[in-house]
Amino acid sequence: MKLRSVRAHLALIFIGVTMSNTVFAEKSAPKFGYVPTTFPRDVALVNQFAEHVVLGQILEPLVDADRNGNLTTGIAESWKVSQDGKSIVFKIGEGHQFSNGKPVQAKDVKFSLDRHLHEKTQSSNFVRAIKEVKVKSLLEVEIVLSEPNVSILKALTRDHLGIVPEGWKFDSSAEEPIIGSGAYRLKRKGPKWFLVKNDLYSKKSNISIPEWELVFYKNEAFDLPEGILPDYVPVATNLVVEELKALATKQKMPLTTEEQFGFAQTSLWWYPHGAHYRNADIKSRAMTFLTELVERKTEEKKLQRATGIVPVGVAGFLPEPLKFDSKNQTQHTGPKKKLGLAGLGNAFAFLFEGDIAKQLATKHGLEIEFYTFTPSELATIKNRKPDVVMASWAGGFNDPEGFLPLLNQVLGVDFIEYLEDLKPIYQAARVEQDWTKRSELFREFNKKIVLQKRMVPGWKLNTFSVAKSGLGEEKVGFRYTPRLSNVKRIN
Repeated sequence: MKLRSVRAHLALIFIGVTMSNTVFAEKSAPKFGYVPTTFPRDVALVNQFAEHVVLGQILEPLVDADRNGNLTTGIAESWKVSQDGKSIVFKIGEGHQFSNGKPVQAKDVKFSLDRHLHEKTQSSNFVRAIKEVKVKSLLEVEIVLSEPNVSILKALTRDHLGIVPEGWKFDSSAEEPIIGSGAYRLKRKGPKWFLVKNDLYSKKSNISIPEWELVFYKNEAFDLPEGILPDYVPVATNLVVEELKALATKQKMPLTTEEQFGFAQTSLWWYPHGAHYRNADIKSRAMTFLTELVERKTEEKKLQRATGIVPVGVAGFLPEPLKFDSKNQTQHTGPKKKLGLAGLGNAFAFLFEGDIAKQLATKHGLEIEFYTFTPSELATIKNRKPDVVMASWAGGFNDPEGFLPLLNQVLGVDFIEYLEDLKPIYQAARVEQDWTKRSELFREFNKKIVLQKRMVPGWKLNTFSVAKSGLGEEKVGFRYTPRLSNVKRIN
């Protein structure tokens, strides 16, 4: 089976342009990979991690986060939270300008956030506590919350929620279709796309590489383009690293790799639109089968198991995978029950290679049908009524709320409603402002959702940055997505 870079980059489901006299040094511009074939598109529609990475070069968020997850300044230079936790007033720093020359103001922040709130984008899942965004003055904006939300500031660091000018509309035919105030501008030259240094960026002196050529995947299945070795790939899994090294060896090009700090993992969910959703017997058999299969195959492949819905290292994680007693299970007899399994991308295909899956399915009286689907098919997968949906993602920020709201897209239903009897504990965890109590609540919730066999924890996706010799990333702070402004020439 061909290895595909979906395993590295997938995370579930987001005028008038003043042109500059930028000179494209096409031959000398290093290549940046890999970018999905769906890009560029409206930032509100982006739902793939590799697209996030590109947006992070073009847009600036209202607030940012450092290597330890601590909040730092973004467009806002300061903010003040009300005593009841339901209002946050942000003061926008002077000197921030969009690439079209207009200054960044409070009205732009309101416009940008309102787009996500009103259009129900992927990012609207993370900011659903926002009741209203108010312009207080030219450089002051207030976010009013319907309830206290301790994760809202971290949510605002997402690349989706980067600030665009008031009135901006995506124009696919424009030479600069996305206007932001970040380090780079997205520019078209013929059939190619480039990230070009934004001379109006507030920290432009930090940028040492003025231009990057974007390298796209071969197709929507995330196949790597044949024979093209980018100069820098900021996020790649072990399997993609192997592909890149093989290509580099063929081209006699040395590469350097460095493991990245991250929380990407996979999980397998009992699907609410499935044909057997309310059948407790089939659910128990199916999720027990998948638990045993994941245990066997991850051990075989020497993959680090995920422990629950919350990744290890994030508040509320489980230290070890939960163990299920399968000693007294008997072989199921009689007609087999058909079980539909849908995997987002090809990250799960290896589970069904060889005889193990068939043997375990027979043990549990199941006949399995496994198929894959692409990110663009996510909204329509419910029409096929699979019993289990499998996905991988990295989450929006290192907090439980950076991962859980993404399940709205994966499950095709509001995650809170999906929880049913677990809804109270999840809602209590979300609004708890004591971090110790909040972690305990999320840990209890995390354990129960696994024990109830709503989901099967998959495995952690280790990621690496890959660069040709001569390029290196300055470690000035961890973000959900890396910054090309931190990449330097080292010789």
